[in-house]
Amino acid sequence: MFYKLIATNKDITLTILRVTLGLVILPHGAQKVLGAFGGYGFEGTMGFFTGMGIPYVLALLAIIAEFFGAIGLILGLLTRVAAFGIFCTMLAATVLVHLPNGFFADKGGYEFHILTFGLAIPLIIKGAGSFSLDDVIAHKIEG
Repeated sequence: MFYKLIATNKDITLTILRVTLGLVILPHGAQKVLGAFGGYGFEGTMGFFTGMGIPYVLALLAIIAEFFGAIGLILGLLTRVAAFGIFCTMLAATVLVHLPNGFFADKGGYEFHILTFGLAIPLIIKGAGSFSLDDVIAHKIEG
């Protein structure tokens, strides 16, 4: 079962998708965890999320997905799990916050979120691609 979770092929296209998504999401996660890039940090973000009515556990999972999921994508570690976490976080953000603002990102819309879906879905389906820790671990399991 674990092998199926990390199995991938040496596809550079997946690598490009994986690293791009990780690099784009990581600063957002750093805002939420570290307060970097003008963010509110962990306590401030949790207060904001729970103040919106998001249960504590789901808010925590969203923060974990954005920060640690992005790092996992960059490294190619548990790529399917990381991409799924980011997909779910972006879907919730779209529905709960951005959908009423229309399409365009400059108006607070969901344009950016559609791009994250397009990057995450192939990674969930196909895995990490080349230059990933998933590939290294899978080959060690194969023997």
